[in-house]
Amino acid sequence: MVRVSQCFLAILLAVAFTNAHAATLYESGTLGPTGVPWSDFTDGTVPGTDVSTAVFVGVRFFIDQSVTTTRIGGHFVKNTLADNSFFGAIVELDDEHDFPDSGDLSTSDVVGSTLLTFPEPSDEVFGDLAKQLESGWYALVFGSGLFGATGSGGAVRNGIDIGTPTYIGSQSGADWFNLTDLSDVVEFTNHRFIIEGSMVPESASLGLLLIAALCFMFRRPVHMGE
Repeated sequence: MVRVSQCFLAILLAVAFTNAHAATLYESGTLGPTGVPWSDFTDGTVPGTDVSTAVFVGVRFFIDQSVTTTRIGGHFVKNTLADNSFFGAIVELDDEHDFPDSGDLSTSDVVGSTLLTFPEPSDEVFGDLAKQLESGWYALVFGSGLFGATGSGGAVRNGIDIGTPTYIGSQSGADWFNLTDLSDVVEFTNHRFIIEGSMVPESASLGLLLIAALCFMFRRPVHMGE
C-alpha cells in the first residue's frame, strides 16, 4: 500500500509540474520604466511608436514547439484625447521574412485577436488570448479600428531589445513593411511586446504513462488476509 501511495504521489507531482509550467513564450524587449505620461510620449521625451486606426505595429517571433498562449500585451500609453481600446493579434507567417497576408488583418492567417486597454500613464497591459500554436513563425501585432477597437495611443520604447527582434508596421491598411526600412529617420527599437502561456512537451503525457506503468509493474501484490 505504501508503494502504491508513493507512485500515486509521483503521478500527482508530475501532473502538477506539467500544468504549472507557465512561461513567457516570447518578449521582444525588457520592460522599461512605466508611468510615462502621454505628454512625454508626444514631445519625444520618451520614445515610442503610434498605435491607432492608421498605424499598426508588431514583431515577428518563432516558436520551436507546441504551446498554448494565455495572454498578450506590452508597454503602452493612452492618447488622452482618444478612446482607450486597442487590439492585439497573432498572425501565422510562412517564414522569418513573411508579413501578414492583409493590411486589415481579414485573412485566414490571423490566428486570433483580443482587446486591450491603453493605460494613462503608461504601464504594461495584457489581453486574454488562448490559442494553441504549433512550431513556426508568427507575428504579434497591435492596432485599432479592427476587432471592435476604437482607441489611440502608443507603444513605449524605453526598454532594451532582447536579441534582434524584427519589428513590422502598417499604415492605413497598406502593405506591411519592416520598421528597419525607416531607420534613416527613426530607430524603431526597444519595444516591449510579450506573449505568455504554457509549454507542454509532447513527452509529458508519455512520462505520466511510464510512471503509471512502472508503479503497476513493481507494486507489491496484496494478498487476502493481509
